[in-house]
Amino acid sequence: MNKNLKRQTIKLMAASLSVTALAGCFPLVAGGMAGGALVIADRRNPGTQSIDRGIQLEAESFLIKKYGDNVHVNVSVFNRRVLLTGETRTEQLKSEVASSVKAMKNVSDVFNELVAAPLSGLSARTNDAYLTTRIKGAFLADKNVPSNSMKVVTEAGKVYLMGIVTEAEANVAVNIAREVPGVKQVTKVFDLISEADKRRLDGANK
Repeated sequence: MNKNLKRQTIKLMAASLSVTALAGCFPLVAGGMAGGALVIADRRNPGTQSIDRGIQLEAESFLIKKYGDNVHVNVSVFNRRVLLTGETRTEQLKSEVASSVKAMKNVSDVFNELVAAPLSGLSARTNDAYLTTRIKGAFLADKNVPSNSMKVVTEAGKVYLMGIVTEAEANVAVNIAREVPGVKQVTKVFDLISEADKRRLDGANK
């Protein structure tokens, strides 16, 4: 790893761990670094970005109030598609959580990757945050990956990739993530677009 990439990875890891600590049972996983360039280049339009933030906040608030310590759910949203990862104490809770989120306003799809199992501990969550940071750093170093329009979620060593990408970009991202030590599995939760759509969306953000 070169010095610049190492510095980027350290900064991203610190940010990820800080967010995890602040979020308690529901750590947020950022889709990209905060800052003008990456926000402007997001392939979602501003309205959709706002809707995604609203869905995430509503879902997290609802789940904390309704289920408390009976669940550990990470809510990740991209383009109105919701990914649920984490643990619930029972299979029934797993189904209930997904159904409740699916019924929320503006949600188009729910990908229920929850598992009925004991809730994960701090060390497991810290390791997941570290893997997410390593993957984001690797994405930033590759010009063929539109990391500004992607979200990386890691749960128990399993990586989920969300975003608006072409098939070629998706394949590059998956291959990079798989090469990160400690990653057990990579799952695509992408919105696939054509090369023509890519040029149109990227041109609109310039």
